[in-house]
Amino acid sequence: MDFEKRILDAVSAEGTEWQTGAPCFGSGFDFIPDEETDEGVNMAQQWCRTCPVRTTCLAWAMLHGAEGYWGGTTTYQRNQLRRVRTRAKCPLCLGTALVYSDPHELCLSCGVSWIRDVREEPIAATPLPANAA
Repeated sequence: MDFEKRILDAVSAEGTEWQTGAPCFGSGFDFIPDEETDEGVNMAQQWCRTCPVRTTCLAWAMLHGAEGYWGGTTTYQRNQLRRVRTRAKCPLCLGTALVYSDPHELCLSCGVSWIRDVREEPIAATPLPANAA
């Protein structure tokens, strides 16, 4: 089975059993509020900071366009990650340790990745070593 198929299977709408392994499962906190607030973001990030399924949660939210707090991010932050552009800093953790392998960029600090704008040269990203790609 190829790598992309395994990712899509893991984050498909039907495959949400990963949610039961999350510390927030059944917590009572409203992760999908009518309005996202700074206080809500802080509470959600406290739950997500050490969560073992955070990356799966974030990938699922990105794939399905979910609203609310997912994987320690807000709807706005995920919309920014979807934008195709070259970044000097990670939009999630503001780290500057970025690498790219066309057309993807990866933050080495927090592990989030996105598709960069191939119309421009990268601002601060450095190429991945040939043996890592």
